[in-house]
Amino acid sequence: MSHEAFFEELKGKIEEYLEKWSCPSVGLGVILDGEVLFCDGIGLRDREQGLPATGKTLYQIGSCSKAFTSAMCAKLVDEGKLSWDTPIRDIAPEVQFYDDFTSQNVTLRDILSHRTGVPRHEFSWYGNQFDRKELVEHVRYLEPNKPFRTTFQYNNYGYVIAGYLIEKVTGKSFEENLQETFLDPLGMTRTTLYLDDIEADPDHATPYGAPGEDLDGNKKVPFYRTEVEDKSRGIGAPFAAAGAINSSAEEMLRWVKFHLADGDDAGKWEGKQILSKESFNELHKPAMIIKDMLDMPQDESDFHTYALAWFVENYRGHKVIHHGGSINGFSAMTFMVPDIKLGVVAYTNMEGCQLHMSVCKTVADHFLGLSDANWMERYYTWVSERRATSKEEMAKLAGPRKEGTSPSHALEDYAGEYRRAGYGYCSVNVCDGKLVMHFLGVDNPLDHYHYDTFTASGVVGEIPAGMPVNFHTAESGGDIDALLMPLVTEEGGELIRFEKVRED
Repeated sequence: MSHEAFFEELKGKIEEYLEKWSCPSVGLGVILDGEVLFCDGIGLRDREQGLPATGKTLYQIGSCSKAFTSAMCAKLVDEGKLSWDTPIRDIAPEVQFYDDFTSQNVTLRDILSHRTGVPRHEFSWYGNQFDRKELVEHVRYLEPNKPFRTTFQYNNYGYVIAGYLIEKVTGKSFEENLQETFLDPLGMTRTTLYLDDIEADPDHATPYGAPGEDLDGNKKVPFYRTEVEDKSRGIGAPFAAAGAINSSAEEMLRWVKFHLADGDDAGKWEGKQILSKESFNELHKPAMIIKDMLDMPQDESDFHTYALAWFVENYRGHKVIHHGGSINGFSAMTFMVPDIKLGVVAYTNMEGCQLHMSVCKTVADHFLGLSDANWMERYYTWVSERRATSKEEMAKLAGPRKEGTSPSHALEDYAGEYRRAGYGYCSVNVCDGKLVMHFLGVDNPLDHYHYDTFTASGVVGEIPAGMPVNFHTAESGGDIDALLMPLVTEEGGELIRFEKVRED
């Protein structure tokens, strides 16, 4: 099949699965050996206004942003301002982890390859209003669940720390560094990190899709914005280095073209050496083996590793380099097959939709001359099955229910403010004879489950409804003195305990 015929067929198939997913649009770009073969949008970037997506439409790319952070680190390694493998304490002794051994030995390579032993602790930053400095300071309160350098565990904090290091050694903001190091040289003129910019751009995608069980691509959701971000003062999102870039398929193809260069062209853009060949190659070099893949189980892919902001694996006999991203209302994928110099970018304005990943693999199969592996249907079925079992997973966290029990205290005794270092606070109030928990900026009614365990009736962050909230009775005096929630879902993660603030 010719490339032209393939893309016509692909557009029709994408339209079919946009409808199945209730996904508004896909921004898709394909480059082969330096030539852009396809760059367009399929579907609507804004459903209410009926506006079509284009190859120029801006999407939030989430964690696809991480590769820019690691590449900026590579530039600073070239300049002697950072080092991959010397302890971070040599540059920033104020960066402290939960245990002294990690604090004394953790390196830039460790935090960029997710091997610190610390799980995600996602809800210690998501939904909170901490600034970058506070987030870095909070790392010391985040318990590990695995020994240092033994297990790959995806963690946004490593990139928040990397962004902090970039700012410290350059004296410039992360945003200024990104603009000067890559966006300006690569001609990525509309790519930005500020929400004000994407919202003001006349060709931007509107975010859709509620988190948790209700992944509804017909539901408009707000951009994820913190009170900290203020473009007028040059203050970007606290988590910018981990995932705050806004870009288009058209401009991200420039980024992909830069990464597909090899040989004497490695690290160059239009003849100019941006990164040394040595530092450039470090970015794609596996640093950690991944035991359990984060993707859909599949026989076509094996030998899963993580480099420096890139997943690297064997895909149907070929090395592939890729990274996904997800943030409120958006899903993203940047995908490369270096041996044929193929790059694919696919961005959707629906959170939780896996169309971006399935489209990239469908394109890769065509250009590799392989049979169609039916990726779009397989990903759709996989996600549908996972959503169907989400209630069962929440029930496992709560444990077998003991019928006929009641709370040990009057509801008013559970009310109050609860705090936890590194996470901030949550509060519990009584409203119309029911407990209501305020956490991550949302009020969530609590249903009694058994004894002193209640369950959240709504979504908590991205945890589906039904998450248990366990209240603890003090050993002395018998008052309610804490609540505990399973906010760390990785193996070995402990319940996060919030201590009740005493009223003096």
